[in-house]
Amino acid sequence: MERYDQKVATKKVPRHGYINDLARLCGCCRQTVSKALFENAKGEKADFVRKMYRTNYKNQEV
Repeated sequence: MERYDQKVATKKVPRHGYINDLARLCGCCRQTVSKALFENAKGEKADFVRKMYRTNYKNQEV
């Protein structure tokens, strides 16, 4: 039987409320942030939202 490794099983996700934080930071609404991250929307705002997400939350330890 294979041992359970918690480091492999845990998923790194930002803290609760990160969509609101990103919306305030980018100066757009929550819907724009959600569509940019989850539905891969196109456009200048969506590109900016993804850039800010990568710089602020991508390598964050939870």
